[in-house]
Amino acid sequence: MKFSIVIPVYNKQQTIRRAIFSIFDQTNKLADQPQLVIVDDGSTDASMSIINRIQKDNTHRDIVVYRQENSGVSAARNKGIALASNELVTFLDADDSYEPHFLDEIAHLANDYPIASVFATSYRFVNTNRGTKRNARFCGLIADQERQLLNDFFLSAATGDLPVTSSSVCIRKTALSEIGGFPVQENMGEDQTVWSQLALKNWVAISQKVCANYFVDTTESLMQTVAPDHEMPFSRRLQMQLDAKEIPHIYTHSVKKYIAGHLLDLVRRNIESGDLATAKTLIDDKRTRMQSRRWLFWFMTLKCKTVLRGINIHTYSQSPSQ
Repeated sequence: MKFSIVIPVYNKQQTIRRAIFSIFDQTNKLADQPQLVIVDDGSTDASMSIINRIQKDNTHRDIVVYRQENSGVSAARNKGIALASNELVTFLDADDSYEPHFLDEIAHLANDYPIASVFATSYRFVNTNRGTKRNARFCGLIADQERQLLNDFFLSAATGDLPVTSSSVCIRKTALSEIGGFPVQENMGEDQTVWSQLALKNWVAISQKVCANYFVDTTESLMQTVAPDHEMPFSRRLQMQLDAKEIPHIYTHSVKKYIAGHLLDLVRRNIESGDLATAKTLIDDKRTRMQSRRWLFWFMTLKCKTVLRGINIHTYSQSPSQ
């Protein structure tokens, strides 16, 4: 089975070697040697020197390197998709890595579930600064079944860790084309736009085997380095689709919970960053009450924080379920 692997790169001189060699270290029992497509998005550090050296030392491998002016990660991924010569396209962020069995596990999923267009494995959160690791917590799955079709992406994402990430997924190129690829106009949460729009139209096959490492201490994504003060575009798009009754009825409730989970995550981020006013504005959004227990937890947390700071906060007269 043939794969193309797309790596977008922007100033990743510290981690790009690890990412590339995790591809070289694949066991490849079921998968053929993959095509590696590296798109440098205008790096100003030594990333390109490292990439060029690796390419020169591995002429026996199918490595495509493309350099463009800085245009954002979505534009880099879209260019990588355009350069991919295979229908099955996997992605790997330049600061993450695959386990040696990643491609073989994806190949198993593709063989077992040909009806699917999205294939994803479990992954591990790694914080090298703190020396901690944690496996992703998936919800909405059959616990003792390693590989399966994901019945409801939105319910799973709303109640656990994201079942699909940019370093643990493989997508059919045709499915990506149908949704227009990654949105270049969005610079935060753009990957969730793709996962959610794909999930509305395609089957997702998932493996609970940990096959990728997500390094939370090295990422420079805006979602990790700042606390957004407003709803992300992927959530707004879903809300517009709900309002226009474009969401299949079977997903309506879970999409609402997914949106609520996103808004409550923004509440959490702003509380942690000390922006209590923004956190209050976000938690005032009635949509957050679709997850009543989480809403109550963060409401009480916010209330305690504001009391400690001597700030007045609105007291709700209605219960979260109303």
